[in-house]
This record gives sequence, structure tokens and C-alpha cells, in this order.
Amino acid sequence: MRRHRVEAEIHLSLRRVVLVGSLWITSLTVLLAMALLTQDPVPWPSVRLNLVAAGVSFGAVLLGWRRHWKLASNLLVWGTWVAAVTVVAATGGVQSSSVLAFPALLVMCAWVLGVRTTLAMLVLSVLAMAAFWVAGREGVDWIGQRETSPVFSMLYFVGMLGLTGTVTLMARRSLIRRAQELQDTLGSLEQHQDDLRKFYRAVEQNPESIVITDVHQNIVYVNEAFLQRTGFARNEVLGQPTHRYSTMGLDAPAWEEALHQLGRGALWRGQMTNRTRQGEDLPEAVLVAPIRASDGSIVNYVELKQDLSERMRAERQIHALAHFDALTGLPNRLSLTQRLRALAREFREGGKGGEPRHGLLLLDMDRFTAFNDVRGTVRGDALLGALALRLADALPDGVLLARMGADEFAVLLEKAGQEAAEVDQHMRALAQVLQDALERPLWLEETGEEVQASCSIGAASFAASRTDSGGHDVLRRAGVALHQAKQAGLGQVVIFQPDMAEAVGKRFRIEKDLRRAIPAGELQPYLQSQVDHMGRCVGAEVLVRWNHPRLGMVEPGDFIPVAEESDLIVQLGDWMLEQACRMLVRPEFVQQGWRLSVNVSWRQFRQPDVVDKLKRTLAATGADPRRLTLEVTESVVMRDVDEARERMAELQLLGVEMGLDDFGTGYSSLAYLQRLPFRELKIDKSFVQDCHTSPGNAAMVEAILLLARRLRLRVVAEGVETEEQAGTLRAWNQDVLFQGYHYGRPLPAVEWVDLQLGAPAGV
Repeated sequence: MRRHRVEAEIHLSLRRVVLVGSLWITSLTVLLAMALLTQDPVPWPSVRLNLVAAGVSFGAVLLGWRRHWKLASNLLVWGTWVAAVTVVAATGGVQSSSVLAFPALLVMCAWVLGVRTTLAMLVLSVLAMAAFWVAGREGVDWIGQRETSPVFSMLYFVGMLGLTGTVTLMARRSLIRRAQELQDTLGSLEQHQDDLRKFYRAVEQNPESIVITDVHQNIVYVNEAFLQRTGFARNEVLGQPTHRYSTMGLDAPAWEEALHQLGRGALWRGQMTNRTRQGEDLPEAVLVAPIRASDGSIVNYVELKQDLSERMRAERQIHALAHFDALTGLPNRLSLTQRLRALAREFREGGKGGEPRHGLLLLDMDRFTAFNDVRGTVRGDALLGALALRLADALPDGVLLARMGADEFAVLLEKAGQEAAEVDQHMRALAQVLQDALERPLWLEETGEEVQASCSIGAASFAASRTDSGGHDVLRRAGVALHQAKQAGLGQVVIFQPDMAEAVGKRFRIEKDLRRAIPAGELQPYLQSQVDHMGRCVGAEVLVRWNHPRLGMVEPGDFIPVAEESDLIVQLGDWMLEQACRMLVRPEFVQQGWRLSVNVSWRQFRQPDVVDKLKRTLAATGADPRRLTLEVTESVVMRDVDEARERMAELQLLGVEMGLDDFGTGYSSLAYLQRLPFRELKIDKSFVQDCHTSPGNAAMVEAILLLARRLRLRVVAEGVETEEQAGTLRAWNQDVLFQGYHYGRPLPAVEWVDLQLGAPAGV
């Protein structure tokens, strides 16, 4: 994967050089032709040659745009070289200022076409210059006169020098980036090598015999303990069938049964009496397990062989692997479900009087996925280990802490009370203890850094006799509460209530109906005006409403979150883009020049074919992409900034503008403004609402407007609800656009158009 990514970056760098070089030479040759036109008399042959060179380089741009990069590279380099040779011949031979093109073209050739082509160009350039020199001395008539225009010479000198410098700087930047990637790769390889050495030493120095075979049961590895225990030499057993040296104690029927079981990918364990090299009996307990590749296929088998005298220790190890988490050492999900079964069994066998209630808390680390994506799995595992230690230290004795998987943990509070309200109170108190413990940063020993973490907590009380044998019912209810907590924000605690189950059912029904509603035409596009400081409508944001045949008008807050949690948000986003494009070609929109803005979710933006689908939609509708703005939030681009920049560049080539929505609410907006080609900022309504009363918000909004003006970005203030807010913004920046209830609520598209044509927007 890393090699493919590096190759892709190299190709991208070469394409950038081709594109920049083509545009540079096109611009330079056009300027040179214009400079020649100022001479008296006009050297028409030189003018035509420069225009031909401009056409060649522009042809390379067109070929690159159609993704014929190899042909574009050859056309740019060799076409420009031929043009340069012709221009040199026509403008004085070796005395021509145009000879400066040869070094610049050699630098570009070396970067985009490689060593052999560069050497060929060098030889041809030397031969051409030699021919010019000889022809000049002989006075051959095909050598033209040297141009005398100082403007031409200066333009040519600056242009070639700039081209050489630009290509050199791009090459340097690419080389620095590749060097950094090489260093990162070497660091990663060293870490992997260190891990492999640790693993090898752990296996090789293991006091128990370990044998690894291939899928045909031929031995490929034995550790030192096996050699010492059996007396065989390593070269005697490698490549030999395992039943000759390692599992000879199995009789034929047992061996066939073991092979059948292993062929199904299952573990096999048993006892057998093998023999040493000296023929002595060697009683062993053997566990054979398949080793799987990343695709799930079996590639090897490992035999773990133990002396029967250490059988109990071996069983304890296997029990630990089955019941405890390998990363944190905590009990795993299996241990928790077994304990839930035990609680029910204990009450049935000896319970007297009222049955006590227990509490189950599920904890999920906030923003762990983002941390793991950005910082890597090594730091992610270290963070989970540190979190487990902190939680274990904070919990009182007798409380079970288990890792359920990924970044989810469970806390079992046994016999917390007789009534549900009492148990809920104890669970809230325990949740507060855990949250207090997480106020201090976690220390990662592996990386030597501190990380601030928080957890969302969902809890449910239960009586053991009233839940299912595996505790799935209480786990489901606690999971519903955890989902509610995560929706409420970071670090929230939610205790399960009966109506939450109904809310989950409602979300399921909404998703099911929405999947049918999109193709059934139940969705309606709504528009909310965007106006300038004079109250004139300049465009609108495209919103969506759902007219449910049974429920009536469903609010966006009820179905948009459901769509965002599934693949429906992609289908919904495609529908909204299609509706926006269809409206842009309507005569009213074309005549008034209205723009439309459409929100794009992160799921839709990261689809590989999002650009191609929008291109097809624009072509099918005939919409002008220059009047379409796609709004994204920082959460869309922060997952992979490089991918986002490439995707936005493709959209920019279509003519579509990009806008940054909810600006000011993220922690790195300025960095994104520098790295990504945004054309519009939308100030979040949380700043706009109090900008005329809150000095802090006023300072923030004023700073955003100043920043946008310096960066030549269009600004939309969202959530303008009063004239005081609008007046404050208008005083700071006359170019700001307004959107909010003060200028109109969202309306169906047809009504919105009628309103705009019948009366001016605004108040």
C-alpha cells in the first residue's frame, strides 16, 4: 500500500511539472510574440514560431486535462525543443537569446522523461549548437538575424530563468517529501523489525516445544525447547512430515480425525505419547491451531506442546487467552457474559427474599476513531491500555471491569440495590467517579506523551432472573443508552429509560421509510435566501424536507441524522445535487444570476465517484457549475486533508466552488484555509446570533471578516435573525452575504421563486 501511494505521489508530481511547464511556456511564448509585434519592422517569422510554440505547449495542457500524461510530457518537452531550435536558427543562431531555452528544457526533461531522454536531448542540443556555430561562421543564409528588442530579450531571459527555477523548486520539494517518507518508512521498518525480534526471541526462548508446519503438515520451524526435549537436530526435522518427529504418538484414526478438524479451520487438542531421538517415551499435551493470513485463509499450523506435568499451567494460559483481553489484560466480553449467567444461577440456587438489582455501564471513548486514524494504531493501543489502567484504579473493589472490544468497556455493579431508582443513583455516582478520573490526562508510556480523553457512558439496571442467559437483553439496553449519550455530545452519561427503546424503533422505521422515499419522490427541495447588504437576493441554500405519506412533514432533524449513520446520506446528497442543477437551468435562475449552495456530507465527499457523478449531472442538466457552491464542514476534510485537497481540485476544474461551512467552530480552520481551495466561508450562527451583544463573538466575527477580505473569500453569515445583527455585520463588511429568518424562512422552490420575482428579498 505504501509503495502504491509513493508511486501515485511521484506521478502526481510529474503531472504538476507538466501542467505548470505547459502553462508557463504557453504564457511566455504568447508574451514574446506580443513583444515582437512591437518591433518595427515586425519579425513575422519569429512571431509565428512563438505562437506555434504556444500552441504546442497548450496542446500539452489539453492532453494532460484528458489524462494522457505521457503523450503530454513528450509533446511539451520535444515540441518545445523543436520550436526552440527553430527560433534559435531564425534569431541569430548561437548569438540568439533563445539559446537559454536549452538548459531550461534539459531540467524539465530530466524531471518528467528520465535519464535516457535527457541524454538524448543533451546530445541533440550540443549538435544543434555546433551546427549553428559552423553555419554562423560560414555565413549560411538560413541563420537569421539576432533579435535586437531589449523587451524581447528581457522577457525571454526572465521567462526561461523562472521556468528553470520553478521546475527546480518543484523537484526539490518532491525530493524533500520523498526523503521524509523514506525516513518514516525506515522508522516503521525498524519498529517492525524490533517487534519481530521480540517475537522470535519469545518463541525461541519459550520453555515449551513449539512446532510450525505448512498446510501439508511438513515442519517449517521448531524452537530450541523442542530440540532439547526430543534430542533431534534442527536439520533433521525441517521439511519432514510432522507425524514422523512431532506427532508420531497419534494412531491413524486419530490422525485422520485431527486432519479433518484442522481442515475446517478449527483447533485440535489432545494427548499423545511421542518418542525422543533415543526412542524414549515423551508424554505431551498438544494443541494445534491454524494460522490465518489477513484474508482469512490458513497458511500454517502451530503445535503447542507441553509436558503433562505442566498441564494445569497450560490450561490456565489458554483460559487467559479465551477470557481476557490481550491488549489490556482485562476480562473480555466472554467473561462478562459468563458472570451475568452466574448471577442468575446464584439467585435461582440460593436466593431468598427480594431479588437484588444490578447495574451495567458501557463506556465508549470519545473521538477514538479519529485519534487512531491520525496518530496510528500503535498510539491507539497505548491509549486504550492507559485508559484501562485509569478506569481500574478508579473503580472500587468488587466491581468488574471488562473490555468489550475496540474502544468500548463495561462495568458490572453487582447488588447495587433493590429498586431501579436506587441502582440508577449508584450508577450515576460511579459514572461521575470514572469521569472525574479522566479529567487528568492519560500518560502513554510507549510514546512518552499525555493525551486528554473522555468517555460517553450508557447504563442500565437489571434483575439477573429477568434477563436472558447471556445478558444480551441488558447489553442491548445499555447499548441504546450509550448511543443516546454519544449523540448528546462528549462525556455524557445516559441511564436507560423505557421510552429509549421506542426512539430506537422510530429511527429504524425512519431509515426504512427514507430508503423508499427518495426514489418515490416524497422529498422536496426548499430554498433559503442569501442576500447582499442592500437586501437583494443573490442566491440560496438548497435544503430538503420530507412529506411522509403517513406522518406528514418530517423535520430534517429527525431523518438527516438517520441518513448520516447509513449509506442513505450518499443517495440523499446525490438527489440534492441533481435538484440544485435542475433549478440552475431554469430561466428565472439564469436571468437573475442566482447561485445555489448545497451541503455535502463526509460520506458523500469521500465517495470515489463523487466527481464523476457530479460531472454527469452537470452535463445532463446543462447547469452552469460556476453558480454552484458545495459546502463542507471541517469534519469532512480533517479525516484526510491530502485526499480532500485532491478531490476539491478536481471539483474546481469543473468550475464548481467550495465553501467551508460552520467556520469558527473547528480547531484548525486556518490551516485548512491555507491548504485547501475554498472560495466561500460561512460563519456559524453561534457567532452571528450574539455578535451585536457579546464582545467576544463580535471580535471573533470581525476577525473572520478581515481574514476573508485579505484572502479574497466570499463570506455568508448564517442565522441572521434581527436587523441589529445584520446592521453590525454590515458595518464591518459591506460585502458580507446574509442568510437567516430575518431575510426569509426556507420555502419550497416554486414558492421561493415566486416570492423573489414578486417582491424584493429582505425587510
